[in-house]
Amino acid sequence: MGFDATKSGVRSDINITPLVDVVLVLLIIFMVLTPLMEKEIGVRVPEETPPEMMNEPPPPDLTQVVFKVDEAGIWHLNNETLTDATAQDRLKTYFRVAKSKEATQGPPVIFFDADDKAKYVRAVQALDAIRDSSSGWTIGMMTETIKSEAAAPAPAPAPAPTPAPEPPK
Repeated sequence: MGFDATKSGVRSDINITPLVDVVLVLLIIFMVLTPLMEKEIGVRVPEETPPEMMNEPPPPDLTQVVFKVDEAGIWHLNNETLTDATAQDRLKTYFRVAKSKEATQGPPVIFFDADDKAKYVRAVQALDAIRDSSSGWTIGMMTETIKSEAAAPAPAPAPAPTPAPEPPK
């Protein structure tokens, strides 16, 4: 509101100059900040495999290494149980074997699987042990439990009922 000297009384029209100034400043701020907020994060996602290749069995000489942490916090490397003292030596041995087959099988990959009820500290210690054994490992995180694909045996057919013996006459 302002005071107009030519007319008696108070002017009631709105002065929009400060409003336009504030809106223009906000527009400039958003124009400067918008390109900064559009950062991209590089993520590698697995490529979709054709259905005919999904059931293809691995080659017989394929070296697969699975490092598991069970519910009790015990480490397992494939089928052997490890202690904190023996883990480094066994991991280095498996790395050398996987590295020797790199030409045919690709870079050494170790699959890490932690039980849902395992302590977080033990899982992190296991990942540290893998990292400390060799920097050449590619660690694959297992998110689903591997189910045995062996078909359940078909139920045996029920034996035919035998006729009851007739009572003597």
